[in-house]
Amino acid sequence: MPASRKNATPTSMTGSIATNPHEGSRSEYLAQFVFSSFGTAIPVPHHEDSGIDIYCTLLEQIGRRSWPRSYYSVQVKSTMRPWVFSGAQSVRWLIEHPLPIFLCVVKKAEARILVYNTTPRFALWAHPHENRLELVPGTETKSNTFEWSPGSTFELKAPILNFTIDQLYNRRFHAKVVDVLNFWIGFDMENLFRIKCGLPHFRVPYAYKTNLAKPIMGLLHQGSQFTEDTLQRAQSCLTELMDCITRHHHSQSDLMNAAILRPHRC
Repeated sequence: MPASRKNATPTSMTGSIATNPHEGSRSEYLAQFVFSSFGTAIPVPHHEDSGIDIYCTLLEQIGRRSWPRSYYSVQVKSTMRPWVFSGAQSVRWLIEHPLPIFLCVVKKAEARILVYNTTPRFALWAHPHENRLELVPGTETKSNTFEWSPGSTFELKAPILNFTIDQLYNRRFHAKVVDVLNFWIGFDMENLFRIKCGLPHFRVPYAYKTNLAKPIMGLLHQGSQFTEDTLQRAQSCLTELMDCITRHHHSQSDLMNAAILRPHRC
């Protein structure tokens, strides 16, 4: 047999798999195990994955039943490499995704979970931006929410959560993790509502500490002028809202407020 064929790599090895082909999948399994301790955690099949790995809820226990109260999504990575969005459609997908998104880095050797907010998506919504974005995770314990100058890179210097799996077995710490997730989900939902309404404005904590569910140094408000598209969206939402409020005042015989708030259509 010729040497070239003798040393060639077989094209098929039925019954075997490549060495370490599932490092990313193992990270997703571990992340799913962690997030399922807070509520439901539904993994996305790999062939259906368009950028999100797990869809999750936080449960609230009432009596003997638990109810989903907060909904969010998670992208899982096994390294600290940046999460990159290249092109206008990828950036648009991130901005307009209808759920809060958390970036989760799994350090398997330490059984450690790091969770990062993705609030830079709202800065891209409110301000002119490039059609590329890098979210760069770090390991500090305190950070400003936005340490950014116009460009395509946001430094996520501190995770919002940093813990080992063993720590979750402590009930008090487990509850703290849920509080932190709820804290950031609340800001994301407010900002997603602004996007739906066409309001080029967002509000986030000015700064934060890892594993702490409260803002540091108050809140940061930023925004910009309307574009033609956002103005039309905002006017449409406002017209519908004012019409409903006007009808309410009219039904209560409050004719003065009904007349003042009556929407004027062109």
